[in-house]
Amino acid sequence: MAVEKEIIVAIEFGSSKIRGAAGCKNIDGSIQVLDVEQVDARNCIRKGRVYNIDKTVVCLKTILEKMEVALNQRIDRVFVGIGGQSLRAKKNKVSRQFATKTVISQEIVDSLLKSNKGAVYPGCEILDVVPQEYRVGLDATTDPVGVLGSQIEGTFLNVVARTEMKEYILRCVEACGIEVAGIFVSPMVLAECVLTDMERRSGCALVDFGYGTTTVAVYKSNLLRHLAVIPLGGQSITQDICSQQVEDDEAENLKVKYGSAYSDAGADELTKNVLANNGRTIEERVLVEMVEAREEEILSNVSAQIRNSGYQDKLLAGVVVSGAAANVQNIDKAISARLKAEKMRFVRTVPLDLHAVRAEFVVKDGSLNTLFSLLSRGNKDCTSPLPAVEVATGLPGEQIPEDGSQERTQGQGQGRDTAEQEGGHETEEKQEKEETKPRKKSRIKKWLESVTKIITED
Repeated sequence: MAVEKEIIVAIEFGSSKIRGAAGCKNIDGSIQVLDVEQVDARNCIRKGRVYNIDKTVVCLKTILEKMEVALNQRIDRVFVGIGGQSLRAKKNKVSRQFATKTVISQEIVDSLLKSNKGAVYPGCEILDVVPQEYRVGLDATTDPVGVLGSQIEGTFLNVVARTEMKEYILRCVEACGIEVAGIFVSPMVLAECVLTDMERRSGCALVDFGYGTTTVAVYKSNLLRHLAVIPLGGQSITQDICSQQVEDDEAENLKVKYGSAYSDAGADELTKNVLANNGRTIEERVLVEMVEAREEEILSNVSAQIRNSGYQDKLLAGVVVSGAAANVQNIDKAISARLKAEKMRFVRTVPLDLHAVRAEFVVKDGSLNTLFSLLSRGNKDCTSPLPAVEVATGLPGEQIPEDGSQERTQGQGQGRDTAEQEGGHETEEKQEKEETKPRKKSRIKKWLESVTKIITED
């Protein structure tokens, strides 16, 4: 595929899969999706965290190799997202006192931000910082520059995660022989992409239902106010169904087909027996109860995180739902009942103008929302032309080395020409070994011509 535009490559380390997407941005703001690849990573990633580097490297290399073939380009660097368990937000306050009333300058604000970045969280690293507000005297503002005061206090929301999360991802990417073009906090990039200006301003809770985790991000007045990752997801429901002695894949199918996150039906109405692939039968009532109970637990944790944000009564835009694990039947009823959400919106696909070279690249089940959000955030060419493959070609009578080196072949040809020009300093026996069959025929022909000439003269 010959593409002249800059190609951006994004990698998502999800709870169950590693996904990669490549695309280029058009002048009109649309994105041409050139390739999407994914591999199962349940044996090396748990709840969004890499725990087996060697196996993760193998998965990542598989994706990169497939994408290079599809793009006909070499991938030199990638944009990656960090999410998963241990990712959370922590508030921190930094203040400064002045001897006299002072006009707050940008330098003073920057010094507060720098001091905040020095905050220590044992075993964790600050990935991003979102300034919340500044208090100058008794007045609170989001833009203190130019305000007169003798004291300033800044409140910052630090997005932190365990140090090894970023370290392991960097190791895996570097082990594949490529660079990291940029690292983003996945839930924040997703929110920037899927939330409307009104939702961020009026206040909403973005809930991303994943395979191993459920992420809650609360926004108000255009700022991230709270971020937490709950270590429960669609996998938890699947494992519950596996207790009925069925395999993972079969349990996943049963969950989607018969499970319900919220049921109004009584036990006497759920009388169907569901047949699994292994010949076992499971009562429909059991499936519904399992799924509903686990969804209630997940949503109870989501509700607790929204309360912890302190904005539970200020989210005028309600709840925005994303993620593949939100495809369980009646999940909307469960969210409405458990979260008391008056407004709700499901994001089945990102609100981007996507043009895919293959229709299956753009699925509308929420599973690729984070990946495409990362792709849209990328801003640097990630590829380069593949090295040209030199095809060795020889003239008649020239030997081509077994390794196909044209340079080496040409050198041998030039050596033979030089030897012939020097008048044959080598022995006849050595020349016979180096000459090719066509040249032997040529000497015989010359001999016959000389014999014919002698006979003719006689």
